[in-house]
Amino acid sequence: MSSLGESFAFLWSHLWLGVVAAALFAAGLATSVAVVRREVGWLMVVPLWVVRRVMRIIGPRFPPMRVFLVIFCFNSVAIFLYMVSGVLVILPATIAFLTGINIGVIVQRADRVQLATGERPLAAPGDEEGPDVGPLASLCGLAVLVIELPCFWMSVGMGIRLGRRLALDFSYTLANMGKLLGPRAAAYVSIIVPALFLSALAETVAIRGHINARPLPAADDGGPDPTGPDDRPAEPEGGGHPSDDSAEDGGDELAE
Repeated sequence: MSSLGESFAFLWSHLWLGVVAAALFAAGLATSVAVVRREVGWLMVVPLWVVRRVMRIIGPRFPPMRVFLVIFCFNSVAIFLYMVSGVLVILPATIAFLTGINIGVIVQRADRVQLATGERPLAAPGDEEGPDVGPLASLCGLAVLVIELPCFWMSVGMGIRLGRRLALDFSYTLANMGKLLGPRAAAYVSIIVPALFLSALAETVAIRGHINARPLPAADDGGPDPTGPDDRPAEPEGGGHPSDDSAEDGGDELAE
């Protein structure tokens, strides 16, 4: 079992490949502008679908504990799989690029993502009627970028080197894969997972801050809206009562 210091040194040795992963991510992010502008549906449907599913699991009121658990579990499992995908050699680099596209699509098309009830779009979290987002939520949002993105980049970097080692050794046996995955899993569990834990906490605070900065839709109790328009039937033009007109018409017929 690797110590924390050994895991940190192992992770640090992948810094350059983490930079490569960051460059691929940035390239995907830049590509997302053209994807959205040209409405490339097959590149937009998956990220928007995933966000809708995640938001449906979380629920329309965004309970903090559920938000935290969903974010932490999703990121921990997904990023680990991105690292392990190095057994397929080129897949981690491809994932880094596609993730950049996905994030860019979500950011630019947030207005198409709705809450689970479909009542309110995800975009424009600060409505004019609501208070401003507090400094704590803004700071936590920045912390998410500072923590979560490097975790993703370094994990993908470990996956890239994993694929290179397997390709150079040309040994795809379970024993060799286990030998190469061992220190990576240790670094992931001892360093990446705690960092993702902190990132999930910060993201939960940031999300709650944005949600509190806008009025949530009021629950429909089925009763009449006291501030709504009058439900009485409109009077006919001229201000007369409908029964008066009908009486006059009846009188004319008898006179004839």
